[in-house]
Amino acid sequence: MVKESYEINSSTCALIPNSNFTSTIIEKHTKVNSPSTVYEIINYSCAYYGSSFKGRLNGSKCALGSKYKLPIIVEESREMIFFPTSSYDSNDCIWISLNNIANYTRKENHVIVVFDNNQSIELKMSYESFENQVLRATKLLLILKSRKKDINV
Repeated sequence: MVKESYEINSSTCALIPNSNFTSTIIEKHTKVNSPSTVYEIINYSCAYYGSSFKGRLNGSKCALGSKYKLPIIVEESREMIFFPTSSYDSNDCIWISLNNIANYTRKENHVIVVFDNNQSIELKMSYESFENQVLRATKLLLILKSRKKDINV
C-alpha cells in the first residue's frame, strides 16, 4: 500500500508527529491528518522541490557552520524554511515553519507558538531553546536572501 503524499507549501505552519507514526499538519486554514511520518513528509517535500533532506541539511551545515538541529530550506523561491524542535530522528520532533510564526511566548517551562492564523501550539521545550532555533532559521533566511541578491546584481 502506497502512503498518501503531502507537499509542504506556503500555508504549512507545523508538522506534528502522532504516536502511531502518522502526522497532524497545521495549515493556515485547516488541519490535515497524514498517514506519513513527519520525516517522510519532510523528505518527500524536499525531493518534490528538487533536492533531498540530506542535501538540504548539507546546505544548512555549509551556510550556518553548525551540525545539530539545523533548520532547512524546503523551497528556495518562496523562502520556506522549517526548523526542528528536537533531534531529527526523535519520534517527538515537530517541524515549524519560520514564515508562519506570528509570536511565541514563555509558559512555565514550555513555549506557546502562535501562527499567523491565530492558531497556537504548546511545545515541551524551553523558551531559550526555541528562540535559538528561531534565530538559526532567521540567519539561514538572511543568508538565502543575501545570496539571491548577489545573483540579481
